[in-house]
Amino acid sequence: MAKNAIRGLVISFRRAKRVQHTNETIVEIGGGADPATLVGAKALWTGEGGLRIVGQVVARHGNGRAVRVRWRKGFPSQGIGTSAEIVVK
Repeated sequence: MAKNAIRGLVISFRRAKRVQHTNETIVEIGGGADPATLVGAKALWTGEGGLRIVGQVVARHGNGRAVRVRWRKGFPSQGIGTSAEIVVK
């Protein structure tokens, strides 16, 4: 983990009543960072097999400590419940 990285937990895909967007996830961040200041930051997820997916924080999610991350590739469903890193500029 980088020095200027914040660890977050991938909660779920961005979804609606009938549609699930597999290239966007909701990530709940830890630490004392304000979610509004993380918009535009780079996100990294590493799977158990060494698969690395890069994304970007696109918006806050709700009034809590969650942000929306748009990944370059489709996010695997095995990654739900795992951790992701948000690299602060």
